Amino acid sequence: MKTLYSLALLGSIVLASNSVHAQSRSKARHKHSSRSTATTSFGVKGGISRAVLDGTINQGADYKTGMHLGGFLRWRPSSHFAIQPEVTYSQQGSKNTIPLGSLDIVNTTKLSYLNVPILAKVYLGDAFNIQFGPQFGLLLAGRQVGQTGYTMSSGSATTYQTADLETTKNYKSDVALCAGLGLDLKSGFILATRLNYGLSDIDNKSETQAARKYLNLGGLHNRVMEVSVGYAF
Repeated sequence: MKTLYSLALLGSIVLASNSVHAQSRSKARHKHSSRSTATTSFGVKGGISRAVLDGTINQGADYKTGMHLGGFLRWRPSSHFAIQPEVTYSQQGSKNTIPLGSLDIVNTTKLSYLNVPILAKVYLGDAFNIQFGPQFGLLLAGRQVGQTGYTMSSGSATTYQTADLETTKNYKSDVALCAGLGLDLKSGFILATRLNYGLSDIDNKSETQAARKYLNLGGLHNRVMEVSVGYAF
C-alpha cells in the first residue's frame, strides 16, 4: 500500500510539473506572438497608369497610358490593419482631341507628379486588403506634345503643325482621394489596383479659369487608375 501511495504521489508530482511547464511554454508563446504581431516593412513598387484630365473645355479628353514608380513603408500593428505611406513618381495628363474648323487636332498633355499617398489597409484574411486614404501630389513638370494647328492647300492636302511646349505654369499641385484593392503575399510580393480621384482644381491658366467662372463650370481634375506590382523587404 505504501508503495502504491508513493507511486501515486510521484505520478501526481510529475503530472503537476508537466502541467506547469506546459502553461509556462504557452504563456511564452503567447507573449512572443503578441510582441511579433506588429511588423514594419519597406518596399518598392511600380506599374502602369491610365490618366485623364476631367473638366477640359472645348476639347475631348481621353485616357493616356503612363507609368508610376516609387517606394513605401508598411506598418502593420495587427493582422487586420496597416498604415502605408508611399512616395511615387507618376506620369499623368490626358490625350486631347480639339475641334478646329473642319478637322480635329490631336495632342497630349503630359504631367509629372511626385505623389505621397497615406493609405489605411484593412485586411480580409492574411493577404487580401482594401486600401484607402488621402494623396498629396507635387507637380514636377508639364508639357503639351503634338498637333497645334493645320493648313490646307488648294489640293485639299492637310499639313499639321506640331510642337513640344513646356506648360508647367498652366497647372497646379494636387490633393486626391485614393481607394483600391490589394494582395500582400507572404513571399513579399504585392499586387494592387487603385483609383486616384483628384479633388483640387489644377487649372492655373488665367484664360480657362475665366471661362470656367463665366460658364459656371467646375475645375480641372486628375483622374488616375493604377495597376501596381512590388516587393516588401
